[in-house]
Amino acid sequence: MPKASQLSNEEVSKILHLKLLGKTVKEISKLLNQSKSLIYRVLTRKTPYESKPRSARPCAIDIRSDRRIQRMASSQKMSVHEITRTSRLQISKNTVHR
Repeated sequence: MPKASQLSNEEVSKILHLKLLGKTVKEISKLLNQSKSLIYRVLTRKTPYESKPRSARPCAIDIRSDRRIQRMASSQKMSVHEITRTSRLQISKNTVHR
């Protein structure tokens, strides 16, 4: 099942503005080339329209540590196990390998 595309704040404000002008849901959907169900969702939402935060596992290392590991691997020709030991970070061998 595909994820719904997120509307920009500008698009949401256009929908709300057209509704205040007295346009019907059908007219708004034709003007903005959006589905009627999407227009209904925006108009009946109790909370302000904003994109939902997507869940994801946090990164184990930051950008600076990532660059340091890349430098160790390319310049010193260290193995994954050696890099894991010398980096002083709680990361797995798979993280270093990636």
